[in-house]
This record gives sequence, C-alpha cells and structure tokens, in this order.
Amino acid sequence: MGVTVMKADTKKAILCAALGNIIWGFSFLFIKLGLSSVPDSNILLSHRFLLSALIMLLYLITGKEKFSLKGKNWKPILLLMLAQVGYYIFETQGIQHTTTTIAGLVLAVVPVVTIATGALFLKEYPTRRQALFCILPVAGVIIMTVSGQELGAATPLGILFLLITLLMSTLYKTANRKAASEFTPYERTLMVLSASATFFTIMALNAVDWDIKAYLAPLADIKYLICIFSLSSLCSISANLLVNYATAKMSVFKVASFGSLSTLCSTVIGVLFLHEPVNVSLLLGAVLILVGIREVTKPK
Repeated sequence: MGVTVMKADTKKAILCAALGNIIWGFSFLFIKLGLSSVPDSNILLSHRFLLSALIMLLYLITGKEKFSLKGKNWKPILLLMLAQVGYYIFETQGIQHTTTTIAGLVLAVVPVVTIATGALFLKEYPTRRQALFCILPVAGVIIMTVSGQELGAATPLGILFLLITLLMSTLYKTANRKAASEFTPYERTLMVLSASATFFTIMALNAVDWDIKAYLAPLADIKYLICIFSLSSLCSISANLLVNYATAKMSVFKVASFGSLSTLCSTVIGVLFLHEPVNVSLLLGAVLILVGIREVTKPK
C-alpha cells in the first residue's frame, strides 16, 4: 500500500515539474511582448507580482489555504525570496539585450549548475559521465554568444545577465528544497511573490518619480493586460505551485532536470511566433546544450 502511494506521489511530482516548466517556457514570450508597452522593466514586474500576490491572498482570505510561520526556520525562505527577486531582475535585463530563443537556451544550463551546487551543499555528487557532459552546455553557450553577436541578436552584457540569472535560478532551487521541509507550496509561493511585489513596486514607482498615473498608464493597453494576466496567473502562480509541490517530493537535481522543457518551449516560440533570427551556429549551440543536459540528467 505504502509503495503504491509513493509511486503515485512520484508520478504526480513528475507531472507537476513537467507542466510547471512548460508554462515557464511561455513566460519569455509574455515578457518580451509586455516590455514593449512599458518605459521601465520594473513596471511590468511590479504589475505582474502585485496581481499574483493579490490572487494568492484571496485564497488565504477565503479560507481555501492556510498560512503559518510559527516555529519555522526563516533562513531558507529568506534566501528563497532573495533568489526570486534577483532572478527576475537579471532575467528581464537579459531578455532585453538578447532574444527569447537565446535566453531560453542559456538558462537551459541550470541543471548542470545545479549538479555543482548539489555536490557542494546537498552532498549529491555527479558521476564521471555527468561531469564530462557538463562541458557540452558550456561550449554551447560560448558558440551561441558568438553566433548571437553576428546576428545582432545578443550582446556580451545580455549573456552576462542571463548567466547571473542562471546562478539565481540554481540558488532558488537549492533554497526551495531546504524550505520545503517546513513550508507548504502555498506558503513558499505566497512569500516569494509578496517579496517580489514589494521590491519591484518600489523600483517601478521610483522609475516614474512616484507618478501614479504614469505607473498605471500601461494598463490601458489590452495586449499588455493579457501579458500581465498570463504572467501572473500562469507563470507566477500556477507554475510556482506546481514546481514547489514537485520540489517537496523529489531531489533538487531531479526537479532541475525538467528545465530543458522550458528551453524547448521558449526556443520554438521565439522562432515561430516572434520570428527571431536563427542560423546553423545557433542551432549547433542549442544541440550541444540539450545533448549535454540530457546526458547529465540521466539516472546514475
């Protein structure tokens, strides 16, 4: 009976991790489209996380979810909130200086970096094969950087922002795993969304000299509203809840391995819907990244 329940929980966790990462793959599209309607990226982030936090609070107010911090270790959750804010700061800047395709592919290296942090902090060591194939994604990123510059689709600064985003994502996953032992998926999601809403709203208001009309002006654009609603309800709330559930059931390394699904989605979306430039070198870099990740994330 216990084994059956464990298998069911594992299958559910795998499904949640996969679906959450697929949804995140669409976030690059919504961010790219939404940024065209605002004078400062912090405004988009503020609107996105304010709406997300408000929706999450409604669950608490209506009694559908519970929230308690009594007697819990705050360190992992504070690190989680810091990593979340840092991630979106650098992700947005990275997308502005590159393309949706390149952003998604560079961030595909997350599982590889997660192996390193898992070995350092969680004592989960990779095999020789995994360590060897870690070289492929690094080579892929280098090729893509050079290729992106030739296409005018990326700058060294944009790649740097994305690499920092990669580190923030890895830190987030590691802290999330630690926090999962004491905080529910709802508690973790509400905390990180509230922290992001507070930080980016202050930054957004400061960017427009605390002019409320200027801050609210983008909301008159229907296309922008669709992007914000999609980012809030799907990418911030649904995806976070799904992945936070999976994190409590699987190791941080296994959860991170599903990141390639986000890469696949963002790459296809960028080429098909945004008509972003692509050439043989860019595809070669993408193949190296995906093959490397596939080999690295195979069971030991």
